[in-house]
Amino acid sequence: MHWTKSKGTGGRIGSEEDFIVEEIPSRKYFSRFRRSGSGVKTVEGPYTLGVLWKKGMTTRGALDAVGKELNLKRDDIGYAGLKDKFAVTSQYITVKGNISEICKENLRLSVAGRTDRMMQVGDLEGNRFAITLRSCRSPKNITAFVKEISSRGMPNYFGPQRFGMHGNNHIIGKLLLNDRKEAMKLIDRNGGNTEKRTLKFYIHAYQSYLFNKLLDRYISIHTKPFFGEFPIAGFDAKLKDDFAGKEMRKIMKEEAVKTEDFSVRELSIRCTGSSRAAFVMPKEINYKIDGKTVELRFVLPKGSYATVLIREASKV
Repeated sequence: MHWTKSKGTGGRIGSEEDFIVEEIPSRKYFSRFRRSGSGVKTVEGPYTLGVLWKKGMTTRGALDAVGKELNLKRDDIGYAGLKDKFAVTSQYITVKGNISEICKENLRLSVAGRTDRMMQVGDLEGNRFAITLRSCRSPKNITAFVKEISSRGMPNYFGPQRFGMHGNNHIIGKLLLNDRKEAMKLIDRNGGNTEKRTLKFYIHAYQSYLFNKLLDRYISIHTKPFFGEFPIAGFDAKLKDDFAGKEMRKIMKEEAVKTEDFSVRELSIRCTGSSRAAFVMPKEINYKIDGKTVELRFVLPKGSYATVLIREASKV
């Protein structure tokens, strides 16, 4: 299902260099001065702010490599978010004390400065993308697409990365709620990682799946974007009596799940309900056509997926 009505460009992302991501961190990490009771002070701080560049690696894999290189534990490294594996990405990290720079083929770490706080997940404004689509059948269609999405925005779907390499993370997540024996069979096929953090990730994928189904229903009957919040089903979720709340109740009934199911006592896991922007507006969007190749540049808020925008542009 596509939101935009413009015709697609077609095309494909050919390599990691065709998917470039640059994190836009929270401005507080770059404050040179800060007001206090005694006036304005220069920010020094005990943390080194570093720029982590990676290619063809997960963020967690890159952090593990940095930890091994610098003799650090994972918890010693602060970061704001996970970046795509099949891409060239740069993001900021914090480490207490001084660090050595790293320069390897697929991993680099450089020092950007000092800060007075440890970076936390979510401490970013958004991400800047440069995406190249190759072998496009109709590259000129990008003009109408950019005009349309700049005025109508895009549905804030969770992208395919959320559902894993095998595309079944959400299936495992649902099974963890009501059929853990079957869930463990699928987890074994996915590599066998049963750490609590990984199990929660599977359930989060199922929550994302439910959210995407809700967005599908909205798009199927509405032509105008909704720039408010839609609910994410979870433990103790308070669903309103508006369109989104009513439809989420219907979806959960069809899925045979209840809000209390998201508290899994046997696993000591509780995934609470929350909310997420239903639509977002891409910023700084521009493009370049070179023969059958289209390069798209744009900025998305944190948590939004470039793959969703690319799917809308290409209609593939």
